[in-house]
Amino acid sequence: MARSHSVVEQYFDANGTSALAGKPGTYVIADKETDRCIGTRVLDRRSPDLPGHVTEEGGELELTYLLRRGSWGAGLAFEAATAMLRAAAGELPDQPILVVTQTANERSLKLAARLGFQRMGTFEAHDAEQTLAVADLHAFKDRPPLP
Repeated sequence: MARSHSVVEQYFDANGTSALAGKPGTYVIADKETDRCIGTRVLDRRSPDLPGHVTEEGGELELTYLLRRGSWGAGLAFEAATAMLRAAAGELPDQPILVVTQTANERSLKLAARLGFQRMGTFEAHDAEQTLAVADLHAFKDRPPLP
């Protein structure tokens, strides 16, 4: 779901690093120089109650990421997502992994494609069209580490 700049900033300021990092599958993306929290990446199960699945039972792994606007375009989301997916591929059985984003969020769609996710379809949620993209988790297992 696309969020406004002010909503993202308020989210980070209100929750802080310890509240975010305390949830299983949630990792903080920090600025290398200042150690300031600039985003999060989460690998969790998509609730079967939500729309957007590729299996009948739902509950597939879902990758989500959120960055402060000032950090967009620097490749940080790609780097963080790649590292997380490589680690998960080495630890978990092969299974589909999802990315769901607003269809209007072209940057997020390009990131998903760059990571190797394939568009599967669209659905309505949060008063907007959402795009569902999927990849096999083990497709990330043999990717070389980023420099």
